[in-house]
Amino acid sequence: MAQDCITFKGTRGGLLILLDASRDFNELRANLAAKFAAARGFFQGASFALVPTSPLSSRETAELEAICREHGLVPGTNIPLPDRYRPQKNPGKLAPATMVAGANCYSTSAVPPAGLPVAPAPAAAGTAELATLLEEGNLRNGQELAYSGHVVLVGNVHQGATIKATGNILVMGTLLGSAHAGVSGDRAAVIVAYRLVPAQLSIAGVIARSPEQKTRRVYPEIARLAGDKIIVEPYLSRKPPCN
Repeated sequence: MAQDCITFKGTRGGLLILLDASRDFNELRANLAAKFAAARGFFQGASFALVPTSPLSSRETAELEAICREHGLVPGTNIPLPDRYRPQKNPGKLAPATMVAGANCYSTSAVPPAGLPVAPAPAAAGTAELATLLEEGNLRNGQELAYSGHVVLVGNVHQGATIKATGNILVMGTLLGSAHAGVSGDRAAVIVAYRLVPAQLSIAGVIARSPEQKTRRVYPEIARLAGDKIIVEPYLSRKPPCN
């Protein structure tokens, strides 16, 4: 399968949008718009920086920035670029990266191994202001992804894998493992997945386990706190019929 021409990388300073400038510009533009549409406003208000593998024209840059603004993002003026994203001597290739097993697109980092300490994030007044970590790939049995902020995983969480976040958790795939949101006590945190069939969920220390007989659902769901219980409901107001 062809590698994706655009990759989102969440950093503590903002969102890096990595662009494979060797691809057709119309493809870049359409792919960027499609990614934001799929995210359903998740990145609204975030600072961003375009990071092409080779220079774009001023017109092309302006068009891509306009798409970002249309979806509520703000151009970042002081987003530090990690060394591997700085301009390379060979502009025809992306900076060193790792293809994550099971991923359909080029990922800028491998999924962290089990036991990874929670990465620091800037101090924030509320959940909406936390930094966001975006990872692409599948979490396998025994792996853990932990972050001080929101976590977006473009991939699946297999049984025996765990995600922990002080903010929200969004899995753009199937969640079969465990997810722990609001681990520092944020009761407003939520867990969202395209297919939510977890072994265990917890929000702000309140734990819920999956029922023994799991109902097959084909629509995204959201888990949130209601009093002292975790409730799960359709993410969309209208859900499609089951097959």
